[in-house]
Amino acid sequence: MNPFKLLSPAYLFDPSPGSTFMYFWPMLILLIAIFFASWKVKELIKKHRNPKAAWTLLGGIPTRMREFALLGLLLSFLRNENIPYLGMRGWIVLLFVMAAAYGLYVWLNYKKNYLKMVRERKVQNVEDQYIPKAKKKRKKKR
Repeated sequence: MNPFKLLSPAYLFDPSPGSTFMYFWPMLILLIAIFFASWKVKELIKKHRNPKAAWTLLGGIPTRMREFALLGLLLSFLRNENIPYLGMRGWIVLLFVMAAAYGLYVWLNYKKNYLKMVRERKVQNVEDQYIPKAKKKRKKKR
């Protein structure tokens, strides 16, 4: 396959692209691997050195990985069955572009906000030391 064909709108948005879908099995394996890798990513986020901050910034990744994988499996099936308009190559390309854009957004957001969030938590812990505490209750003597 010539990857430059994906730049041609006539090729990308052909309503009935034909019954030859050579990349069905590799795509199927890739999407299933992404689906099952989402649980490993969830464990890695929980094992992060600062799990609360990491979960706040990266917690949606495993769920999004599952969503993209399931949607990709559906689009691959529709493409394999050559269903008009739902089996267009453009939908699969759009899915991969959206997944890449989401990954880039999360990475930039994490890079920008992680250190800021860690500093805010440290300052909050220092400030909490000086807040008055409730009086401790003592046991009554008999």
